[in-house]
Amino acid sequence: MMGNLSVSDKKVMAKLNYLARVGLKVVECHVNFRRPVIEVEAPLQDWVKGAVEITETRNGIKRTVKMTIWHGAHIIWC
Repeated sequence: MMGNLSVSDKKVMAKLNYLARVGLKVVECHVNFRRPVIEVEAPLQDWVKGAVEITETRNGIKRTVKMTIWHGAHIIWC
C-alpha cells in the first residue's frame, strides 16, 4: 500500500515511513483533515492502552474501530 499513497506533506510521509519501518501495514491515509487519519491493520502495543472505541460509517455500514492520537495523527484499527 505504501507505493500507492500520494502524500505531498513531508511530516505525514515521515510518519508513514516510520510505520512501515516498524512493520505495520498502512491501509488508508486521509490528509485532508486538520489531523491526518491513518488506518493500519494492527496497532503498536503502546497504542492499545490509550485507545478509545468509535463507530465509523462507510458506505452506509457501521463498524466499531479503535482510535488513538499518535504524533498529531489519528490512528485507526479494527
